[in-house]
Amino acid sequence: MRIAINGTGVAGPTLAYWLRHYGHEPVLFESAPALRTGGYIIDFWGVGYEVARRMGLEAQVQAKGYAMDRLSLVDAGGEETSGMGLDAMRELVGGRFTTIARGDLAALVYGACEGIESHFGTFIVELQETDSGVSTLLSNGQTQDFDLVIGADGLHSHVRRLMFGETDCEKPLGVHVAAFRVAGYPRRDELTYVSHTVLQKQVARVSLRDDQTLFLLTFRSELLPDQLKPNKTKPSEVKQALRHIYADVEWEMP
Repeated sequence: MRIAINGTGVAGPTLAYWLRHYGHEPVLFESAPALRTGGYIIDFWGVGYEVARRMGLEAQVQAKGYAMDRLSLVDAGGEETSGMGLDAMRELVGGRFTTIARGDLAALVYGACEGIESHFGTFIVELQETDSGVSTLLSNGQTQDFDLVIGADGLHSHVRRLMFGETDCEKPLGVHVAAFRVAGYPRRDELTYVSHTVLQKQVARVSLRDDQTLFLLTFRSELLPDQLKPNKTKPSEVKQALRHIYADVEWEMP
């Protein structure tokens, strides 16, 4: 079958790889002009790790990932109040555990799809079921016919919206998350997830390769007043909102 897949994150290319493996003809579409390389770091293990292993990516995943040693919880002065080693968890899963940047994982999976037809900056805008499959209108004005169309385009799936209209399928958890990287940050704790928590707020950092540090901020949604809710496409507004929320947090936040 000729199968269209909307989305080239982790799921879309993984599906494309296996569809080709079993004799189908997948075609990838992505609205972004190039492969998205951003995102958080994720703990990668279990079923996902096994799929990567079967794709022949285990060694590359381990090379790109981080064998995190410790979780460290610190107070406002940076002194550890509690913590735990991660060796026991790694042993439980037979060493099949790593922490990897989402963008690195996506790049590895997409790299395994060499030869699969891919269209960046192009996405499906209309779907029409036919007797033989699905007729699609693409964002570049072209039409293509497929036996099947699959949406692998995330929480706000465009394909799902085309098929089923606007649906209220999201359940807010009352938490906002922000992440960013900085170069040359002076404090480093190698292979350690360092976290400082106060009421309704948390900030954590992880030292990465190439003198990079990733910061992860998590806070309750009610701390974000309506007048400060940012346009997520405008970094200046996001930064202003985060400064407001974390203004009273000590440790390394000032």
